[in-house]
Amino acid sequence: MATNENLPPNVIKQLAKELKNLDETPPVGIKVGVNDDDFSIIYADIEGPAGTPYENGVFRMKLILSHDFPHSPPKGYFLTKIFHPNIATNGEICVNTLKKDWNPSLGLRHVLIVS
Repeated sequence: MATNENLPPNVIKQLAKELKNLDETPPVGIKVGVNDDDFSIIYADIEGPAGTPYENGVFRMKLILSHDFPHSPPKGYFLTKIFHPNIATNGEICVNTLKKDWNPSLGLRHVLIVS
């Protein structure tokens, strides 16, 4: 069952704008997709950075947007098991950008790049 009706029109408009931008100029090494049944769930496949232990890996991340995005940050989770100081054992991404340092002007691109 689709839950897109739970997102206010302004959130859908903002999300569409950001996703269009990500599609037209994707961040290097990051592929983004949306759950067709629930636009509040964004998936990203992130290539491990060269020169790190994560090189040659592809890591799946899920962002969950709230009904008041971008005024509150998305919740981020790595679905691929990963050992990293900023990733909790349940996959939750624990970076200040998604917590106390969130600013509505940051947007999804910033979240994807810093996560």
